[in-house]
Amino acid sequence: MMTRSYLHTPWNGSVPYNTIPERLIELAERHPNKEAFVFVGENSRTAVTYSGIVENAGVYARKFIVAGILKGDVVAIHDDKSPTWLYCTYGAMMCGARPPHFYFEKRDGSDIADVLKRVNCKALITQPGDDDVFVSIVKHFATFKEGGNVFSQEVPSLRLVIFSQTPRNFKVALTVDDILQRADDPLQVIEPEDVAAILFSSGSSGAPKFIPWTHSNLLLISLQVSNVIGYTNNDILFCDKTFGWIAGYPIEILNGIKRVTNSSSFKEKSLTEICETTVRIINQENCVQAILFSSTINELLRTCPNLNKMKTIITGGAPIPGKESEVVRTVCQRFINFYGSTEFYGLTLNVITENDKLKNYDCGIPLPGVEVKVMADDGKLAEIGTIGEIYARSISGTFGFIDAEQDWHKEARTKGYWYKTGDAGYISGDGHLFVTGRIEESITVEDEILSPSFYEDVFKKHPCAQNVVAFAIPDDVLHEVAGIAITLKDGQTTTVEELLMFYKNEMDLYYDSSFFGTKLTPRRILFFDSFKRTNSGKIARKVVKQDALRIISSS
Repeated sequence: MMTRSYLHTPWNGSVPYNTIPERLIELAERHPNKEAFVFVGENSRTAVTYSGIVENAGVYARKFIVAGILKGDVVAIHDDKSPTWLYCTYGAMMCGARPPHFYFEKRDGSDIADVLKRVNCKALITQPGDDDVFVSIVKHFATFKEGGNVFSQEVPSLRLVIFSQTPRNFKVALTVDDILQRADDPLQVIEPEDVAAILFSSGSSGAPKFIPWTHSNLLLISLQVSNVIGYTNNDILFCDKTFGWIAGYPIEILNGIKRVTNSSSFKEKSLTEICETTVRIINQENCVQAILFSSTINELLRTCPNLNKMKTIITGGAPIPGKESEVVRTVCQRFINFYGSTEFYGLTLNVITENDKLKNYDCGIPLPGVEVKVMADDGKLAEIGTIGEIYARSISGTFGFIDAEQDWHKEARTKGYWYKTGDAGYISGDGHLFVTGRIEESITVEDEILSPSFYEDVFKKHPCAQNVVAFAIPDDVLHEVAGIAITLKDGQTTTVEELLMFYKNEMDLYYDSSFFGTKLTPRRILFFDSFKRTNSGKIARKVVKQDALRIISSS
């Protein structure tokens, strides 16, 4: 009988001590013509072999050296899900650079400029985009000179912008093809402890954090995940999550698993369209494993498409309601729910087969090599079944943030190198972790964990707004969506429609018409005469949220 809120699954495997390029070279020598990655578009299919990755990454690495990129330089790579991303990423690793991965959101580039500044980015690599949209975004914060050199007041460390293809209407751009390769240039010696990738957290507490993952960390994670999922060398995995997010980072190819992705996922307009494309690609490529968003799983359950039955469907990123495990009875043999974070990758997982029933928000047991505990408010282990804050530590955990303004030891770690997740939950008597929400307020829109300030900072700019409170509304498809409670200045009037248009104009997302853009739009805006306040005069946010949800439920 368990009495303490502590779980541990031992790791019985080996711990790799090599680098990602070394691992890819090993796979290329063993399986030179095996497809490692397949990019499927609306009317296209591009396959990349292991030998192709190694050969092209080596070319890119030498080109980067010629361009002046040195070991330790931060080289940001735009996440566009293409073969070029693979060559740029592994090429950057081969020349010893530290690549952060990102994708553009705002048309004015203000969000990315701030990110690049905080990581002291020296070079940026991106495709031009349709109609040179990404060129236009970069030009908002960088002035181009000859040869790809740039000057930026917003990002003082930025010296170079390289495009993967030639822009249509921008003649001074530097492309990868413009850089001459010197075949005799030696590549840098890199170590397993060197940083292989810098990934961004969700920013649920405000600005995103930048988490460094070393070569050995990522290789060990790939083994942990392969161990629990049970991949075989002949398995084909579908995953269209963005590469710059830890759940979408291509770790599976490090174990010889072929990955298939939708290269046009940002263009789909609706969840139905996303689901139809997903089914088409899975059937076309004979995928037997799939990592899917929660919303896609719900759409599969709703529409019952003609999908080939797979071994496993995997999800994560938000607490999962039990009904999603019904996919086991229709389209897969196993359903796996991962619980994790960018700082930690996977903490726990729950494996559901046809004879099992998933309880709401049951996240299962720790991955091999992971410990989990739940702490009460008094700083002691919580009793079984009692909600507290979730902590974890792992043999593959990261050990810092890439930002001088952020202190990892103060913010994320305590004595004993435990990672403080910021999530609330409890451990059941049968040894499963249940995640009930965040300790601090947040809005979890599918895979995006957003701080209320993400919305409040926008709506507070409206000339009629006095006070704004953003809150989470439960949603059957996306887990939560955003709601806005607002009070207006004396004598001012506005409408819900006008406020939503103001929000869209302020956010200015370049993919705002796609499903990825529309899902972040607030679903309800409620006008209040005033907000209840605490004794200290602060807005009583929990009371405002309760009042707003009461209004919504009664309407």
